Amino acid sequence: MESRREKAIKLFKKGYNCSQSVVLAYADVLGLDWDQAAKMSASFGGGLGRLRHVCGTVSGMAMVAGMVTASSDPEDKEQKKENYEMIQKLAKEFEKQNGSIICRELLGLDGGKTAVAEEYQTGTVPEPRTPEYYKKRPCPELVGQACEILDHMLFDAGEGNS
Repeated sequence: MESRREKAIKLFKKGYNCSQSVVLAYADVLGLDWDQAAKMSASFGGGLGRLRHVCGTVSGMAMVAGMVTASSDPEDKEQKKENYEMIQKLAKEFEKQNGSIICRELLGLDGGKTAVAEEYQTGTVPEPRTPEYYKKRPCPELVGQACEILDHMLFDAGEGNS
């Protein structure tokens, strides 16, 4: 049986962005319609619309965690607290494993935490998914790691891997 990690990596290599790959890997267990899940997470790829801010895999983890730990009741302060705690735990674990949760830093685009290089800040056209693209991008591995983190921290043993 294919793990969530494997599924997310395949989705990324099929052309889905990083955020979509994570969310779609869990769409079935969350009861999400495929098309809606793909559209809902589409804007978070490339660090939010390719702005290279918070990595789309981290945003994807947050969306999955929100479906599991958040409440739709705006007065449910305890559930909101629990949701925020989970998001912070997920982000901290991702940062611990990768050194950052910021897309441009993970990709080594500007070497620092300053403004994104102009070519990446204004670029809206996704790069073609060629063998060269995959050689220089850690994205497939990051997508897989995000699923491993979710499985470990959010889902019971086996549930996230079914």
